[in-house]
Amino acid sequence: MADSNRPTAVVTGANSGIGLETARGLGRRGYDVVMLCRNAERAAAARDDLAASVPDAFYSTVIADLGVMSDVRRAADEISSRLANLDVLVNNAAITIRRREVTAEGNDMMLAVNHLGPFLLTDLLLPLLRRAVPSRIVTVASEAHKFGRGLDLDDIQANRGYGLMGFPRYGETKLMNILFTRELARRIDGTLVTANCLHPGAVRTNLGNPPKPVSWLIGKVFLSPEEGAATSLAVATADEFSSVNGTYFVKSKPADDKLHERALDDDAALRLWERSVELVGL
Repeated sequence: MADSNRPTAVVTGANSGIGLETARGLGRRGYDVVMLCRNAERAAAARDDLAASVPDAFYSTVIADLGVMSDVRRAADEISSRLANLDVLVNNAAITIRRREVTAEGNDMMLAVNHLGPFLLTDLLLPLLRRAVPSRIVTVASEAHKFGRGLDLDDIQANRGYGLMGFPRYGETKLMNILFTRELARRIDGTLVTANCLHPGAVRTNLGNPPKPVSWLIGKVFLSPEEGAATSLAVATADEFSSVNGTYFVKSKPADDKLHERALDDDAALRLWERSVELVGL
């Protein structure tokens, strides 16, 4: 069972890849972890793996599709019923798909999973985070924010399509992660809740289900998921970052100098926030 004397964390997309290794690393650092996953069978297998490798930690699962806002609300309610407070929220889950799809609620799929879901979940879990101060919100973004057309709020639903292999759209949603983090950090400044984001590196995961030749190349030259989780874990737990707020990290170090200028546009961050509030119904 969870120990009320231990710190707690929520990690989205914790059943595989970077999310799995982030959950493992948090457990090794003394956290009890709620794994928010979409697939119940995979979540259970991942929980068993983690429990075997970190027997002193407590891992539990919440099943929800981050692309469906009603699911996000239900998941937040479930987490809030289990936890008295929350020390760390890691917004890790993301998808990349090649062609535009829409959710049952009518939102663009990549927008919903990569941005709207984390945006809503973070807002709904803020009361728990405020009870645990100092506490941290960590969002996995990407250097991919530098590519694509940039933020286009007139076509936030990507009705014009995703671009080549979906990568430009993925980059746009990762830009949203950074702009969201900056505006969130501004809003919570001084509360002892911090919000930061990061680039995990080029990591070999199953994100996007690439063709076999690409998968082979990724396996040869990219970081392992454990290596990719290192920056998430540093931002979430390192003492030296306890008061850092609104910063982008690369290789476990602050790296705002590596941001594209479009990620430094605070007016765009505010407009994205206001549009997101409308889309999720806050």
